Amino acid sequence: MVSIILILTGYTITRSITYMPNNWLLALEGGYQLVFTLVKEQTGKKGYPFFPQLVTIFIIILSLNLLGLTPFGFTVTSHVIITFSLALSYFIAWVIIGIKELGQQFLRVFCPRNMPLWLIPLLVCVEFLSFALRPISLGVRLFANMLAGHILLHILAGAFLYLLNTFILLAIPAYAIVTAIGVLELGIAFLQAYIYTVLLCIYLKDSLFAH
Repeated sequence: MVSIILILTGYTITRSITYMPNNWLLALEGGYQLVFTLVKEQTGKKGYPFFPQLVTIFIIILSLNLLGLTPFGFTVTSHVIITFSLALSYFIAWVIIGIKELGQQFLRVFCPRNMPLWLIPLLVCVEFLSFALRPISLGVRLFANMLAGHILLHILAGAFLYLLNTFILLAIPAYAIVTAIGVLELGIAFLQAYIYTVLLCIYLKDSLFAH
């Protein structure tokens, strides 16, 4: 469903390209510029070849998040198996890229330079554990935030419907609260896609540059 929406949106935007950019083009360019700035700040020119992949995952996650806010919509990103599988795929890809780009120097991820010798064993264990937990933290962060927001919105919407049938005066402020939470969820949908892309850029940096 999301793939069809993205294809139709891309086709519509492409057919509407004019000399003077319209709102669709401005929004698309804004998203491209946002992700390009992230890639430039985190990885420099060495990360430019990965920009298409990062902007694609940003758009996909944002679309999945927004689709889950539509009536009767299915929130794919609120299921941990989906978010964890996606995070694990990128984790493996970044490790392969790190080995390919840096070779043995990739192991410096686990042991930064200029550290006391007595601290190196403990530091290596901590850094390895932190590195291995990256796909878990990346997947759970997106899943937990999206699921929590939708549960809260569902509870408040149910309370609003109950008050609407029992005490209509209290339903008015309840409706205002549900609307505010809905707007907040729109912001969270964008924010989670942005944070996901930021973390992918940070992890990619470790694969392109040795400590």
